[in-house]
Amino acid sequence: MDVIKSKVLVGTIHNLHIGGAQKMMISILNYFSTQAFEVHLIVFTSDGILKRELAENIIVHELNSTSIGKGMFKCLKLIHKLKASVIFSGIGHLNLALAPFIPFMKRLLPHSKWIARETNIVSLQNKDSKYPKLFDWLYRNYYDNYDKVIVQSEDMKKDLKINYGVANSIVINNPLNIEKIKKLANLSLETEFNKDKINLLSVAGLRKEKRHDLMLEVISLLPIQYHLTIVGSGEKEVTLKKLAQDLKIENRITFLGYQVNPYTYMKRADLFLLTSEREGFPNVLLEANALGLPIIAFACKGGIEEIINQGVNGFYVPFSKSKTMAKKIEEASIYNFNTNSIIEYTIKSYSYENILSKYKEIFLNK
Repeated sequence: MDVIKSKVLVGTIHNLHIGGAQKMMISILNYFSTQAFEVHLIVFTSDGILKRELAENIIVHELNSTSIGKGMFKCLKLIHKLKASVIFSGIGHLNLALAPFIPFMKRLLPHSKWIARETNIVSLQNKDSKYPKLFDWLYRNYYDNYDKVIVQSEDMKKDLKINYGVANSIVINNPLNIEKIKKLANLSLETEFNKDKINLLSVAGLRKEKRHDLMLEVISLLPIQYHLTIVGSGEKEVTLKKLAQDLKIENRITFLGYQVNPYTYMKRADLFLLTSEREGFPNVLLEANALGLPIIAFACKGGIEEIINQGVNGFYVPFSKSKTMAKKIEEASIYNFNTNSIIEYTIKSYSYENILSKYKEIFLNK
């Protein structure tokens, strides 16, 4: 017997390239496509490898726009045409572009609910933007137009409240598809680890805010039996390879580039490293823990201290303290972590079903 679709859920995203916001949008929409929702996705550009991850019953509308600004009228017109019950926007700059139009759209769709998912510590992200003062002004004046703003960490919630006066945010951590992660982790490695080494792993885009330069500095402070494998690509790759040479550690670093399946490396590594200067709520740490891999991270803004329970699933140290991190890595490499406890804690806290039931409550409640 077919499920009667009583509500229309419209998700909006800028593109379907590989990225945390895109993956989350797909996970959330796929879940709701099995619930009492008719699910649509509006994509501003038509390209993106992640399109194939969408459930078959999700209706995709490609605006073929070169920018969010140029596609905004089409997007709003389509939302009205679909008579959307719930409009869910999945990344900060798109959320911000939609926000000024919400009061007008609510006159056309008086029973609609507008929900945004924020992906970063906004005040820190805006500092790196092209127009920081403009973006700060827009956040202060329009973000409360949303019925709810979903954030992933208490750091994000405090930032929106203190710096922008946004009072309608709610913390919902990111969900994990545990079974999918486990299945992929069991596949074979393309590049094998050296079992005579203590294998450290990073999975992150090679971008400025990820601060792989500090990670390489940490490696230079460790004994030679420590080897770092970096999964990820980005604009900093050439610079980082040059830095590895300058630090004379190029033989202790393996740059693997982007990998479709990082989980097989997570399963076999000894420790996972994160040296970011800011995060939203890094799913990659949850994924590592889901496979029993302990984490060593800088305690940057963005949920690190919420994710890591010191001595249980990893350790964190103050941001940029490379010597402190190097010492903590040496301590962690001989520390008696309980792999099963790490996995059980992660499943209990971040399972797909538990987290998405919280989204369902927000989408359905008036």
